Amino acid sequence: RPQPPARTRLSPEQVDALNAEAFELRMSDTPRALHLAQQAHDQALAIDHPRGLAYALLRWSLCEFILGEPVAPLQARLDRAHSLLEALGEVPGFLEALNLQALILARQSAYEQSLLLHQRGLELARHHGELEAEARSLNNMAGIHLALGHLPEAMELLQRSLERAEHAGSLADQAYALGQLGQLLQSIGEMDLAVEHLQRSLLCARQTQDLARQATSALSLGSLLSKLGQHAEARPHLEEALTLSRRTGNVSDLGQALLGLGQSCLAQDETDAALAAFEEARPLAQRVGDIPSLCSIELALANLWQARNELAPVQSALERALGHASDGRISALAGRAHLALSELAEQRGEHALALQHYKAHHACEQRLLGEHSQQRLRGLFARQQAQALSQELQVARQADQEKQALLTQLSAQADLLRQLSHEDALTGLANRRWLDLLLEQEFERAARFRHPLSLAMLDLDHFKDVNDRFGHAVGDAVLRQVGRLLRDHCRRADVVARYGGEEFTLLLVETTLPLASQLCDKLRQQIETFDWHKLHPDLQRITVSIGLAGNAEAHTPASLCALADAQLYSAKSAGRNCVRPPPAAAD
Repeated sequence: RPQPPARTRLSPEQVDALNAEAFELRMSDTPRALHLAQQAHDQALAIDHPRGLAYALLRWSLCEFILGEPVAPLQARLDRAHSLLEALGEVPGFLEALNLQALILARQSAYEQSLLLHQRGLELARHHGELEAEARSLNNMAGIHLALGHLPEAMELLQRSLERAEHAGSLADQAYALGQLGQLLQSIGEMDLAVEHLQRSLLCARQTQDLARQATSALSLGSLLSKLGQHAEARPHLEEALTLSRRTGNVSDLGQALLGLGQSCLAQDETDAALAAFEEARPLAQRVGDIPSLCSIELALANLWQARNELAPVQSALERALGHASDGRISALAGRAHLALSELAEQRGEHALALQHYKAHHACEQRLLGEHSQQRLRGLFARQQAQALSQELQVARQADQEKQALLTQLSAQADLLRQLSHEDALTGLANRRWLDLLLEQEFERAARFRHPLSLAMLDLDHFKDVNDRFGHAVGDAVLRQVGRLLRDHCRRADVVARYGGEEFTLLLVETTLPLASQLCDKLRQQIETFDWHKLHPDLQRITVSIGLAGNAEAHTPASLCALADAQLYSAKSAGRNCVRPPPAAAD
């Protein structure tokens, strides 16, 4: 760029003002902000103003990132800005540059490197007391974990981010954290809470000048309402997101708004409008390298062609979706693609291929919903919500304002928290309620694909004597140890639950009765031969009786449980410390 004539040169203060204006407009009128940053760059060069040059390069890079421009020239400018800001000791600018570099890496699916840069930015922000920068780093780290399906990590980061943003009084960062919390709650099926968080996110965003944040919040809320079938309520939010995205010039937001609007149109059988939205969204997502959106667009197109009963393009769209999800290592979307391909293959009578895709889908699901991860998430969420509930109750008592109405609301929230907890408090295993849900799900899948499913009911022999002789503390320790032995010697895909009292249940997926009988006998031996003296010097031996049933003999989950329970009673009657499968299986 040629330097402007001397008579048009600005002062350092005027260059700084250009940079400040570019910063204010970056999320509301990105093209205008880019023009101002380029002006500031030229003027800073002309008057040899290093600080002005550094911030101009930073603003220029950010605007091009938002507009989806090629990464190479953008990265070169950003690297220069980063070096200048570090040399000048400009901490806020250096943190912005670090954050932008991490965002670029995340867009390129270099998630580990991106997280490392965000972590560095987080530590620097904490050291210098930059609360807004700290909240931003936490938000962006949570976004990566959320995209990868790491739900407990995302939850913890978002709670911390929201706390920092509230302390800093940053409504934009609060909107961002609340929006992502809404997405997370949606992914674990807590739709009412998700809607509540997304409404709060939009309310916060509308109190700022950040049009891009407003667009994202409106899009998230509209998409969820559409998914819930509330299309009349969803459409204004989706159209607002589309209008704001076109106004700001944010390519990524525009693509996602088109995707959300297209999905809403598809749900209402407006296939022509949906197709137009998806076709406009696809090149925008490709331009910025938005792999999750690319995958979601292809999945939506597959649904569209399925609705039109055109199977050939369905197959192509699903294969593209799977390719994008695999490239981005996004297990949730890969699982959806595999499941849809499985159903398509089954529809065509290609049963071997259907089974192959279903197993791949199941593997993706297990990665996302592993027992340990889910327990951490539920425990963390319940603890944080319970803490917030306690604080609100204390405030209500002290203030004594609208006390009864608030307590009623908090009581409803407490009931919801109890529903959220699927974990047995004593053993850490799945509880009865969670087992019932999983049993129904696995029973339906086994019936659909004609796969074996076995259920074992396990009861500790003479457990009342343990409590009577050694006390309930030792009894509880025995239950916890039995739970650990069961969990440690079962597969990760199996469900180990405490059914109640001294009774446990094993849900053994893809397992025939003979194999289940072998496994249960090994478990019985593990429990019998465990060194129970570790728990109490006088505790001699613990044994268990196990009843088995398989889905071949049962037509419903309830009848499967009843059959296993009957076999457990038979094992008790036969002298205990044994495994009793159904008579047909034993023969």
